[in-house]
Amino acid sequence: MPKTAIALLAIALMAFVAVPALAVSTDIVISEFRTRGPNGGNDEFIELYNLSGSAVNIGGWKVNGSNASGTTGTRVTITAGTILGSGCHYLLTNTATTGGPYSGGVPGDQTYATGVTDDGGIAVLNASSVIVDQVGMSAGSTYKEGTVLTPLTTNVNRGYERLPGGIDNGQDTDNNSSDFQLLAPSNPQNKASACNSATPTLNSTWGTVKTLYR
Repeated sequence: MPKTAIALLAIALMAFVAVPALAVSTDIVISEFRTRGPNGGNDEFIELYNLSGSAVNIGGWKVNGSNASGTTGTRVTITAGTILGSGCHYLLTNTATTGGPYSGGVPGDQTYATGVTDDGGIAVLNASSVIVDQVGMSAGSTYKEGTVLTPLTTNVNRGYERLPGGIDNGQDTDNNSSDFQLLAPSNPQNKASACNSATPTLNSTWGTVKTLYR
């Protein structure tokens, strides 16, 4: 084989290997959250979203938290038999009374009592304890994707919402800074809220690409 052809083949192979891993999540993502609110550091919530075209049984799934030192722990385990419809949300809220509790008007579908530090991170793990989505606010957090978000440090009603926003929170490029926007006031949605009936944002091909390069 001519040297020129070999060089071109090598460049092509390098480009193929360098393809970024896209969209780890093919069903459930963290769609909105805040690590503090008007009541303080425990006035927080974590909202999940089903971006797939089918209902998902999230019973037994876990939501974990990490601090900036990388220490992790489970905040809540989803109730067995919980089915989340396509385009629907599931809301987890903090009940701790010190610096809390959650002050939003939309009630949580489940509650937890140990908060997430402002400079930490959040992960969703499926029933096999495999991380399906994660977001972080510091380089030291165990949970994060790409460029991390800026920590929320003031007691105001705002949070991070996954794009494009509203009832559609299906963008997932594996880069937290690209996938989330700062929203004020925050807009938590629960299982009883309106669901997104539009075609999910996620392209199913992304999940295949992720599988090849993870």
